[in-house]
Amino acid sequence: MTPPLSHRTKLGYGAADWGLAAVESMVQIYLFKFYNVVVGLPALYTGLALALAIVWDAITDPLMGGISDRSRWSGGRRRPYLLPGAALLAVSFIWIFNPPPLDSNAARFAFLLISFILLNTAMTVVGVPHSALGSELSFDRDQRTQLFAYKRLFGTVGALVGLWLPGLILIQMDGHADPTGAQARDLASWWLAAPIVLGAWITVRATRGLDRPADHAQPKKSLHLWRLFADQRSTWANPFFRVLLLAFLVATIGRTFNASTALYYYEYRLQLTEQETIGWILLPFFLSFLASLPGWIWAARRWGKKTAGVIGVCGLGVSTAVAYPLFPIGELAAPLLYALVGGGLAGAVVLLDALVADTIDYDKLKTGLDREGLYFGVWRMGTKLARALGLGLNGVSLWLIGFSAASATQTPETSWRLALLFGPMVGILFFGAGLILWRLPLTDERHQRIQRLLRRRRQRLHISQGD
Repeated sequence: MTPPLSHRTKLGYGAADWGLAAVESMVQIYLFKFYNVVVGLPALYTGLALALAIVWDAITDPLMGGISDRSRWSGGRRRPYLLPGAALLAVSFIWIFNPPPLDSNAARFAFLLISFILLNTAMTVVGVPHSALGSELSFDRDQRTQLFAYKRLFGTVGALVGLWLPGLILIQMDGHADPTGAQARDLASWWLAAPIVLGAWITVRATRGLDRPADHAQPKKSLHLWRLFADQRSTWANPFFRVLLLAFLVATIGRTFNASTALYYYEYRLQLTEQETIGWILLPFFLSFLASLPGWIWAARRWGKKTAGVIGVCGLGVSTAVAYPLFPIGELAAPLLYALVGGGLAGAVVLLDALVADTIDYDKLKTGLDREGLYFGVWRMGTKLARALGLGLNGVSLWLIGFSAASATQTPETSWRLALLFGPMVGILFFGAGLILWRLPLTDERHQRIQRLLRRRRQRLHISQGD
C-alpha cells in the first residue's frame, strides 16, 4: 500500500501551479486583445505571432520531460528546476505586458514573438517537472486524483487572480485614467511576479525528500536530442495515452478559442463593459469551477474517471453551443446564470489530468521504465500545439467575420458572427472531445489490474534485492 500523503504535502505540491495559472489566465484572456487593440498589431498578425511562439515552445516540452527524467541532482529529478524556472517566468511575464514604443507592425510582431517564446519556455521549465512530480508522489489511484485536484485548486485560484487583478486595478482607476487597460495589465504583471516565485518555493519545500533521489532513478543516459525525439514517438504506442491526448487536444482548442474570444464577445456582441464582464461573468465562472472540484472527485469514485469526464465535457459542449447565441444584448442575468452552470461542468477537466498518470502505469508495465517527465512533456506539447491552433484560428476568424479593432462598434452581421464563433463553434469542439474520451479503452477495472501487476513486480524486485 502507498503511505498516505499529508494534507500539507498535497497543498504544498499544488502551490507551484498558482503562478503558472495566473500567468496563463492573464495571457489567454488579455494578451490577444492587448496587442491587437492597445499595441496596434492587426488580429491576423497577433494570432500568427502567438501561434508560432507556442509551436516552437511545444517542441521544448517533451525535451524538458526527457531531461528531467534523466537528471541526477542531489535534490531529486524534478524539484531543482522549479525555482529557476519561476524566476524566469516572473521576469518574462513583466516584459511581455510592458512593450517598448514600436513604430511598425514588423517590430510589434517580432517583440511579441520573442517575448512569448521566452515566457512559454519558462512555463515549460516549471510545468513539466511539476506535473511529473505529482505522478510520482503516490501510486494510489485516489491519492493521485486528490493531488491533481489540489493542483487544480491552486491553478483555479491563480487563474482567478490573473483574471480579477487587472480588472480590479482598472476599476480603481475608474476607467478614465486608463481607457485601454494598458496600465492595469502593466501593474498586474508587476504585482504577480513575487507570488509566482513564492508558489514554486512552497512546492520545493513541501515535497523535500519525496522527489525520487538520484541513486534510485533509472540508469543515466546521455541526452542526445535524437533519442529524446525517438522517446516522444514511443508514447504513441500507448493506446490509452493516445486516445486521452487526442480528446484533450480537441478540448484545448475549444478552450483557447473560447478564452481569446471572450472579451470580444461580451464587449462587441452583448455590449457589456470589461468591468461587468470580469466581475459578473468570468469571476463567477471560475468560482463555480472551483466549487465543483469536490463533486467531480466524488463522481470519479462513483462512476469512474472516464464516465464522469465524458458527462462534464459533453454537457459543456451542448450547453455552450445552445446558450451563447441566445443571450439578450445588454443584459447580465442570462450570461451570469450560464457562467455558474458552465463553470461547474468545466470542472471535469481535473479528471483528464488524473487520467494521464493512470495511462503512464501501462507504459511502466510494458517497458519497466519511469518516464513520467516524458509523458507530461508530450502532454504539455500537445496542449501548446492545440493552443497555437486555437489562437491562430481566433485571429483568422476575427479577420474573416470582418471585425475592426479601430471601430468601437461592429456591424450587426459581425456581432452575430461573433456569437456563432463563441457558441456553436466552441461547443462542437467540446462535444467532439467528449466523444473521443468515451472511446478511451482504460476502464477503472483495467487500470486496477495494471496496478496489481506493477505491485507484484515491485514486490519481486524487493525480494530479489533483499536476497
